[in-house]
Amino acid sequence: MSLLALLIAAQITNVADAADEKHPLEIDVEATFLHLRSDTTIARERPTAGGIQLGDELQHTRKLDALELRLKVGVWHDLEVHVVAPYALWDAQDWSALPGSTLAANTISVSGCGAPGSCTTTQPIGVVPGKSRRSGFFDPSIGIAWSPVSEEREARPQPGFFPQEAAVATWTLGVDYTVPLGGKVDDPSRALVGTSRPEERQAHVLTAWTAFSKRFGILEPYLKLEGTAPFASGKAYDNCRHPELLADVAAANCAGSWKGETGYQPPYEGAITAGSELIAFEDRAADRRFSVDLRAGVRWHGPSGGYTQVTDLLGKLTHADEFVTTTGQLAVYGRIARWLQLRVVGLVGRDSAHFLTNEDIGEDKDGDGNITISQGTGAPAPDQNPNYDFRVDQPGRRLRAEPSLFWGISGTLSLNF
Repeated sequence: MSLLALLIAAQITNVADAADEKHPLEIDVEATFLHLRSDTTIARERPTAGGIQLGDELQHTRKLDALELRLKVGVWHDLEVHVVAPYALWDAQDWSALPGSTLAANTISVSGCGAPGSCTTTQPIGVVPGKSRRSGFFDPSIGIAWSPVSEEREARPQPGFFPQEAAVATWTLGVDYTVPLGGKVDDPSRALVGTSRPEERQAHVLTAWTAFSKRFGILEPYLKLEGTAPFASGKAYDNCRHPELLADVAAANCAGSWKGETGYQPPYEGAITAGSELIAFEDRAADRRFSVDLRAGVRWHGPSGGYTQVTDLLGKLTHADEFVTTTGQLAVYGRIARWLQLRVVGLVGRDSAHFLTNEDIGEDKDGDGNITISQGTGAPAPDQNPNYDFRVDQPGRRLRAEPSLFWGISGTLSLNF
């Protein structure tokens, strides 16, 4: 979802207005179509005589075609309320084995090798090659944006080709809330039987941001800071819904010492975006403007227990390490008339390398100073994490996303009333 927001983002400090001579009431209706593609090489740790080394395992590709509908209503001077509803027309993931892949020849049990004979036969990990398909609404968002300081309002420039510079910069504040409204949830176990799934993740997500922009002749540089705090709802997916896909301790621990700790845990995020708009033409009297926007951004994703590139392969949520996304974006804006705007955006980006399977093996739940592990023996082990998969979570077997590239394009039609 964060990448969708990057690809669709318009002028950062542009806020719908109201109770103004020029805008007694402003209502903006926007529709955006976007295409996004990411390609990731997934490596796996392999124990060797010289230590643990990484070897290429899978090639993963995701293609997303989506539509975003946005309604913005100005309720006071530089104060807007907005609603956003993204819809996935086609969300396809495909993965295939790379030369030297080890998943098909795996002999390790998901529960470990403590039981005699438990790791002597081949037990392939997942279906390779494989694919999964999703469609439907993402969780919608509502929010407000307010510019307590507006360069345009303070300057009150005279109509003309370019306004005179104001003594202040525009300062905008915003808060958005992603609402888990849908009655469905993305169940990754359904990928194992090849059925299409919805996009709802069922998480409350609070995003707070602030941005600044300042006009200097034909340039309008800007800076945006953003932070996101998510909280999974009670309807979010929990791996313990399908204990048959987990270690043998899941039967007891999911209802016992680990109850409520094996579900969806979306990441905290923080981001900074900087760029500048270059105004090629502007006629303020006729409300016409054409400009080019060039921006760059960095987004930090915290550790998560969620939907990764190997979730559909394994049929369950996996614990991913933190990583960083860097992006560059080029956009062209055109305000044809007061009531009509067009935007075309191109985006390229890179995700840093990070582990996709890195669960903790357990915690001292009973306070005896030890962490008791079953390792597939069937012995009671209340300390063992049911999510821990001995095939892919133990050091020397983990799966890692290598630095990956993604790109996207989008087009937006905006009607302003």
